Amino acid sequence: MPYKEFFYLFLLSLLLSTSADAHQSALSYLELKENSDLTVEMRLKKPSEDIDSDDLRLELPRVCEDILPLSTYQEQRFTISKRLLWCSAQGIDGQSLWVTDLLESDKGVVFSFEDSDGNSMNRLITASDPHVRITITDDSRGPTSAYLWLGVEHILLGIDHLLFVLALLLLVSGLKVLVQTITAFTVAHSITLGLAAVGAVEFSVIYIEAMIALSIIFLARELLLGKARGSWTYTYPWMLAFIFGLLHGLGFASALSEVGLPEENIALALLFFNLGVELGQLLFIFTVLALIHVLKNSVARHQATIRTSTIYLIGITASYWFIERSLILF
Repeated sequence: MPYKEFFYLFLLSLLLSTSADAHQSALSYLELKENSDLTVEMRLKKPSEDIDSDDLRLELPRVCEDILPLSTYQEQRFTISKRLLWCSAQGIDGQSLWVTDLLESDKGVVFSFEDSDGNSMNRLITASDPHVRITITDDSRGPTSAYLWLGVEHILLGIDHLLFVLALLLLVSGLKVLVQTITAFTVAHSITLGLAAVGAVEFSVIYIEAMIALSIIFLARELLLGKARGSWTYTYPWMLAFIFGLLHGLGFASALSEVGLPEENIALALLFFNLGVELGQLLFIFTVLALIHVLKNSVARHQATIRTSTIYLIGITASYWFIERSLILF
């Protein structure tokens, strides 16, 4: 692939505008569960770094009142708030809920409601559409845009995954090899994502995140050593992408586990999430290729320097993540 080195400026701006935590989510999760006695359990799960007393306020239906006081605690990267509500004898079904002061930067709130009969609905609440009517309909049963956006959001905010894809773009030459390599990565992470999502594979998120960082370090090392030594990495890039794609799929599964899957429609929710991951990945690839085309003439003289600097940036960033995540283990 000619001139693939010329997205260094894009990579630099990407790294500078991103925090060290490559998996911090901008989505919040709001769960309501109606019990048989018509009490309602509420659970709000919000990224800790986004917590602000002036944003994301809930306006519950007027028929609802607190039975137990609000309890708040930390769980990994999230702040969890729990309440127990009583929503009168008529229950909460058919009532309306508003999320006010939701900032555009918050991306949205994944909302789920389960009634006393076990039926559920899922919605994505955004700043442009902050209202939801709590009722079970055929349209609300499926995972609609909530899981699709969750997949897009995770890949675009998962900078470690993007750096791996970026390194793959540096590795391959030619459109045919690129398609083979990206397809292998997609197939592999879809396999482990599906297995982990349905509970067939169990794993520790901390170990997986450390190993994902290590996979990026390995790929950066291979790029620095170059293809002259005849490494299988250059000969069979699709094989490398498939092997590490299995690992990255577990990373995607960790994000999906934070919001969970609707029990009555696991397959469809998983499909929507995976489609979101693929859409985000393709958007990133097309953006990079477009920048290569735009910048290729203006920076052609600095091709070797830009390529080497880009690889070092990838390796150094991944090394920082690996050390940070490894220290958590101890």
